Order: sequence, then structure tokens, then C-alpha cells
Amino acid sequence: MKPAVRRNLSPAVSLTAALAALVGLIGETARGQASIRSRDQAADWSAPTLNSAADAAYVPSWNAQPNAWRLGVAIENVDVGVRLTDVEAGMPAQKAGLERGDIIVNVEGYQVGYVNGSLFDLGDEMRRRVDSQGRINFLVYDQRDRRLVSLPVALVQQSAGGVRGEVICKERITLTQQAVLTVRLRDVTYPNWQNVEVGKHVIPAPPHPPIPFSIQFDRSQLYPDHRYEVDAYLFDRGQVVLQSKAGVPVTPLANNNPLQVTLVRPASAPSPGANTYAVGQLDQITQWYRQYLRREPTVPELSAWQAYLQSGKSPQDVLAYILGSSEYFDRMDNQRDSYLAELYRSVMGRQPTASELQQFTTQYQQYGGARTDFVRDVLRLQPSGL
Repeated sequence: MKPAVRRNLSPAVSLTAALAALVGLIGETARGQASIRSRDQAADWSAPTLNSAADAAYVPSWNAQPNAWRLGVAIENVDVGVRLTDVEAGMPAQKAGLERGDIIVNVEGYQVGYVNGSLFDLGDEMRRRVDSQGRINFLVYDQRDRRLVSLPVALVQQSAGGVRGEVICKERITLTQQAVLTVRLRDVTYPNWQNVEVGKHVIPAPPHPPIPFSIQFDRSQLYPDHRYEVDAYLFDRGQVVLQSKAGVPVTPLANNNPLQVTLVRPASAPSPGANTYAVGQLDQITQWYRQYLRREPTVPELSAWQAYLQSGKSPQDVLAYILGSSEYFDRMDNQRDSYLAELYRSVMGRQPTASELQQFTTQYQQYGGARTDFVRDVLRLQPSGL
């Protein structure tokens, strides 16, 4: 079999390219909102008239998850590809006929596993090659028939869940057509977690209350022993004009009842989104670049992260992205064991024992090579890693 040709991108290029896509996503969101609210016209808070069917169908891009597709396997990276150590029942891998012991040799012609001593993750290649419908092609060594087969697979979206309810308000207020209502589901398990969002619903030019909302989330990102709340804030004229007085506790994995969130005029305390604009957070990101990537962030990168934070995302997600990036992985010579040992030390603050590293490796393999997803969950369980 002729080896697939791999493109040799520099580490800085790979992270910058991903951020360029992030900037584009933010831009598309801004343009979509601008198409709905093209005039800065003051009006009483009442039901707006949408300009077109496209307006009515508008869904903010930030409601999407960046790693939205699942194959349903656990893996072991080997010199000839990625060996499947487990196949989840009912998931795309099983439906396509993959079984434990099969080896995925390449993804859309790009080799995975160890190639000349460097590791190319299955999760990375899937995210790069999958189309918008979740379709992707693997070259697989079928261990039953002992032959190579080209296998088309239809991936599925991450396990979805949601909470729903309505936002009410008794305040009388005049809004412009640029007003935006944001309803958020947040993980509030630890006191230092202020903006760890699980999901949100962004409503441009909100109608007169009560306003229905529905927040979708990935169930695999939630934990039964964590605490969650739903809050909301209304942003207009460059500031928060209304906000929920307190978060509404919710058990999202079990909740089926509609919630009610009440908006009031903000007190003198900072608004719900205020600390997402803090310069200190960009300083923290700069420090992470220096510490983990051994370089200064570029101006476009900081601009992208600023927009990312202003959209309501958490600095914790930025750290997960950096520690899960190809650039950071390349710094460890594309070696899984070196990467995991350094990641453990960075998050836990000490070197792992042999047994701890083995357990860490086993957990990592359950993510099918999706490093950012793995790091995000590690950070959630170890908030001191921030």
C-alpha cells in the first residue's frame, strides 16, 4: 500500500488557520445579526416584524458545537494506523460494520496513528475531513477478512439535550432593533467558575415578553454531580439594560419542566457578561501562549479570542483549545506519552506516577483522539488547572 502523502504544516500555521476559521464564524454571526437589525430605530419592546423567512430561520452560529460529530470508538494508536479497542453499540462505527480489532489506516487518504515516529490523531483528521453532513471515508484493515477496504461512514451529532422555558419582565423599557437577549445554561459547580457555559440561546430583536427559549447542549459535556443554572441578560446600546436577578437552578440531564427566568434592571454590580470583556483575560491567554506554545500570540489571534470571550465563552475553553492544539502536540514531538505526561503535569501541578499516567492514557484513548474534548473534561474536573 502506498503511504498517504501528509502535508507538513508548521505548528503556528495550524493554530492560526483554526483561529482564522473561528474569526470567520464570528463574522458570519455578526453579519447574520446585522441582516436582521439593519436599522438603529428606537421602539417599545414589542413583537418585531421579521424581514424575511431567512430572518425567521436565523440560528446564531455560536449555538453550534465545534466538535459535533461522533464515531463511537475507543482506540490504540499503532504504527500501521489506529486499532479499535472498543466499538460503542448503536453508533456509526458499529453501523458501518467496524469491530474491535479493526485498524483505521487513513481518513480521506490521510494516514493516522504513528507515521515515521509522529502521531496523527484520528480525532484531528476526522474534524478536518468530515463534510457538513457528517460523511467521511476511511481506509480500514478488516481483521476478520484480513484485507483493506474503503469504508464510507455517516457520523452522528453529539448526544443532544436541552432545557426550555420563558423569559418574563415587568419593567417598561424602550429598545432599539439592535437589542439582543441571551439565555445561558452555566456550570456553577465551583465558585471560581463564572462563565463556564454549557449552551445558550441568543435571540436578536426579542419580542415582547414572555419570550420562549430553548437551550441545546451536548449531554456528554455534563456531569450528574455538577450544579447548573440558567440566567439571562438583555444587551442594547452597548450595555446590559436588563438581567436576571439570580440564576435559576436546573438539573439539565433530568429536567423536563419549563423554567421561568425574570429580568430586572441591573444593580450597580457588574453585568453578567462584564468580566468576559476584561483585559485581564487576554493577559491570561497571552501568558498561556508563552507558557505552553513558547511564543507570543499574534494580533489576529488575540482579536479572535477577544471576540470568542465576548460571545459568552469561557477562558477555560481557550485553555482547552491551546492544550489540545496540534501546535502544542507538535511541541511534544507528536508523541502521545510525552504529550500526556506534560499535560498531566501542567494541569495537576506535578509529575504523574506510572500508574497515574497509564490511567490518564486509558482515559485519553476513550476520546478517540479528540484532544480538545479530552482536555476540556480534564479541566472541568480540575478547576485549579486554570
